[in-house]
Amino acid sequence: MYFETSRLILRKPETTDVSDYLEFVNSEFVQRYNAMTPVTREKAEAEFASAKDDDRIVAMESKADKKVIGVIFTQEDSIRYGVASKEISYFLREEMSRKGYMKEALHALIGHLFASQQLSCVAARCFLPNIASQRLLESLGFVREGVVRKCVKGYRDTVFDDCLYSLTQEDWLTFKKHE
Repeated sequence: MYFETSRLILRKPETTDVSDYLEFVNSEFVQRYNAMTPVTREKAEAEFASAKDDDRIVAMESKADKKVIGVIFTQEDSIRYGVASKEISYFLREEMSRKGYMKEALHALIGHLFASQQLSCVAARCFLPNIASQRLLESLGFVREGVVRKCVKGYRDTVFDDCLYSLTQEDWLTFKKHE
């Protein structure tokens, strides 16, 4: 997989991207709204190496400075069963946030997922206090399906309510018509 947007190159991660990735994945900014443990260099290298044969990790490379500024993960939808659906998750360097980079990347990736994988739905989840992520998803046409209370123990053992979002193929086509 390889896409270009106006400011980004979206591609498979390479082991040479690990240093860029480690600069932001373990930051307070990324960790606070994710249920993950800090990532070691060895773990990141292994994950990137294993992802070279599939599209489950997308590296977001800035055209301006050739650095990886974020990542998007795709996986099987954790809620739907027997439906052609993928779930996305994502994070970005703090200094690149609120500048439209993630929206630009997700817009391109979602279009690709619907076109190439014949999906019925793309799902996403974010913690209730993560207003920026909620606004991002809604700006792309996602619909909030609900909130699962006391759902995920995340960073520093905080238990978060989890917002569930979906974007059906029909929602996407309607969104694209009105852009």
